[in-house]
Amino acid sequence: MTFVHRSWRVALVAGLLLLAGPGVVPALAQGGDVSIVGLAFQPSTITVAAGDTVTWTTTQSIGAQHSVTSGKPGDPDVGKEFDSGFDLQNNGDSYKFTFTTPGTYPYFCQVHPTQMTGEVVVTAAGGSAPPPASEAPPPSVAPASAAPAESAAPAPSPGASGAASPAPTGPTVSPEASEPLPPQNKVIAAAVLGGLLVLLFLANWYWRRLNPP
Repeated sequence: MTFVHRSWRVALVAGLLLLAGPGVVPALAQGGDVSIVGLAFQPSTITVAAGDTVTWTTTQSIGAQHSVTSGKPGDPDVGKEFDSGFDLQNNGDSYKFTFTTPGTYPYFCQVHPTQMTGEVVVTAAGGSAPPPASEAPPPSVAPASAAPAESAAPAPSPGASGAASPAPTGPTVSPEASEPLPPQNKVIAAAVLGGLLVLLFLANWYWRRLNPP
């Protein structure tokens, strides 16, 4: 194969990757999948963005009914956000729900409430994950009224000896702006890499058809 043919082949592959690359990430970043395997939700915790759809699918049936019900066992608002009913029994049975409001949504199976529990964390578009619902903000404390001083000591004059000098102020340390990489970004990166490898294979196959030996 000549140098010109090799250069043209590399250019073709690079062009296909550039054209396909921007459209791969948005498609993979929407929604998430949860498998019902035996008596467990896998993964038990999933993070999505507001507007995404989560799909629960029975992939390993044990012949028993399952449900995907929002809330926790014993809560008065069980099933208020979403409820699949008892239709997730056989392999391939699925239930979908679109989350529009950021927050943390616990859920469980009403048939197996102590064994099958999960959680969906919904972030705002482009934002970070909210704190868990169980983590309540610290209660505000009303300031205590100051007791009047019995006698005010006179302030020392500037020239007086022994006057305490103001303590030096240290540099202000800014908080960390970076946040840990969300778990779903690792899955997206792996999927993008797999898509690029498939495109590379297709480009190679197409080149061989155009240039048979």
